[in-house]
Amino acid sequence: EQGSRVVYEPGAMVYESALSNSVSEFRMRVRVSLRAMWALYDKRNLLNLFRYPLFAWQLLSHKVLRYGTFVPLMGLLAFNIIALGQHAFYAWFLIAQIVAYTFAIAGHFLRQSPGIASKLLTPYYFVILNAACTLAFWKFIQGQKMVLWTPRGGA
Repeated sequence: EQGSRVVYEPGAMVYESALSNSVSEFRMRVRVSLRAMWALYDKRNLLNLFRYPLFAWQLLSHKVLRYGTFVPLMGLLAFNIIALGQHAFYAWFLIAQIVAYTFAIAGHFLRQSPGIASKLLTPYYFVILNAACTLAFWKFIQGQKMVLWTPRGGA
C-alpha cells in the first residue's frame, strides 16, 4: 500500500515446532487465523485487482483461499452425502473423504509416536488448520478480536 515490495528468497527456510498440547496448538491456529482475517478486512483495499494487480492476486491466492478453504471442504462433504445415491463417483469420493478424515483422527492419537504414525500428521494438521479457520471465521463474523496473546513456549 505504501509502495514497498517483498523480496522472495528461495533458499530461506523456517522451522516451527508444534506445540505438544493439541488444545494449545488449536488455540494458536484460531488466534493466527482470526488475526489474518481481520488484517485482510482492515486492508481490503489491497484486494483491488485494478490498483494492485499482482499483490491483490497474491493475497487472494495465498491468504483468502488459505483461510477460506473450510467452506468448499464442508460443501464437498455435504454435497457427497446428499448425492450419495446418484452415482458411484459420489460414493467413492465420500469414501475417500472419510478415509482422509480417519487418517487425521488417527494422526491426532498417534502424533507422539515415531515411524509411520508421523505420516498421519499431514492430514491431522490440515484438518486442525481448517477447523481453526472455521472457528476463527465464526468469531470474525461475530466481531470478536484477540488482541492479547501469550507467546508460545514451544514443544
